[in-house]
Amino acid sequence: MGHEAATLRPNVNRKRSVVVSKKRTSVSLEDSFWVSLQAIVRMENTTIEHYIEKIERKRETPNLSSNLRIAVLEYFQQIAARSIVSSASDATGGVSPYQDHHGESAEKVVAYWNKLDAKEPLPT
Repeated sequence: MGHEAATLRPNVNRKRSVVVSKKRTSVSLEDSFWVSLQAIVRMENTTIEHYIEKIERKRETPNLSSNLRIAVLEYFQQIAARSIVSSASDATGGVSPYQDHHGESAEKVVAYWNKLDAKEPLPT
């Protein structure tokens, strides 16, 4: 498949060049994971390079791209878990220690993806 056809397909696995520990490398990530990674770094007020370096230091397998996918998945799993805890606390009248941070994070995620739904081009 040519480059033009690949750019027209949504959620295709693309190679992206990044700098990790002052060395240029590439990661192959599907568009959904790349956009999710960008949302995470915005919520965490950091850069993609800094976040990837953090993941690189904790890496459990030799494949950086796989580790990034796992990190993105785990980040949003934590938000979902905190949401469940917050909902349970709200139902019982208690206050969850995650409530404020989760609410802000969830709002940022929704706002970020709403911008993407508005047909903005995917960031590279």
